[in-house]
Order: sequence, then structure tokens, then C-alpha cells
Amino acid sequence: MKRHVIVGVAVVLAVSGVVAAQSRRPDRGRPDERVGRISGVVADLERRTDEFQTALRREMGRGDRRGPDREDQLNRDAAQLARAMDRLRESWNGDHDPPRSRRNAAAAISAGRSINHTLARHRLRGSIQREWDAVRDELNRLAEAFDQPKIRW
Repeated sequence: MKRHVIVGVAVVLAVSGVVAAQSRRPDRGRPDERVGRISGVVADLERRTDEFQTALRREMGRGDRRGPDREDQLNRDAAQLARAMDRLRESWNGDHDPPRSRRNAAAAISAGRSINHTLARHRLRGSIQREWDAVRDELNRLAEAFDQPKIRW
């Protein structure tokens, strides 16, 4: 009798565990592959964005004011990208919901397009361009991760 009760309890627990696992959203509980991939892309892009801003400040702080308008525009665009990345990180880390975070990813991509446009008009070399190339690669990964159209730089 005891054995039947123990087996019965075990079956009930097993079935309830399966039902609970099936009712959970795939991105809740244990992260699936997509959640992990997007989390990595967001973290990498945020790090690259910070490195780009650091290189931009360093280069612009050297006193060469041949293009103050360009510098101001780049600084505004870099700050806009950093804010968009902050919102994306907060949104993504809050619930790992790609549709909810997609708008913030699109804002980051839009800010990136603006930076790219400014850099294309005013060719910069050295660390700023290298750092921007890395950010641009990460923005491409971000678009792919959020099922956005390929970025036309």
C-alpha cells in the first residue's frame, strides 16, 4: 500500500512538473539559445559603444577644432546611441521579451546610422574609425538577433 502511495505521489509530481514546464514561456526559467544570444549581443554592443565614446572623447579632446560642428554632431549621436543602449539593456534584462525590446533595438540602430552618416561625410581615421567599425559590426548582429532587416550602411 505504501508503495502505491509513493508511486502515485511521484507520478502526480512528475506530471505537474511537465505541465508547469510546458505552460511557461520559453524565455522564462532556463534561458533558451535565443535569449542567451541576444543577451550576449546586447552586452557586447554596450561595451563597444562605451569604447567608441571613449575613443571619440580622447580624439576630440586633443584640441584640433577643424570641425567643431562634426564633433558636436558625433558627440550628440554617440550620446543618443548610449541612451538607446541603456534603454535596450534595461528592457531586455527586465523580461527577455524580443518583441518588447525590438523598439529599443531599432532606436540603437537608428542612432548608429546617424553616426555612420556623419563619419562617412567626414572621414576620420585611427582609433575612432576602428572603434566605430566594431560598433557597426555589433549593430549588424543586433539587427539579426531581433529579426530586423539587414542594415544598409
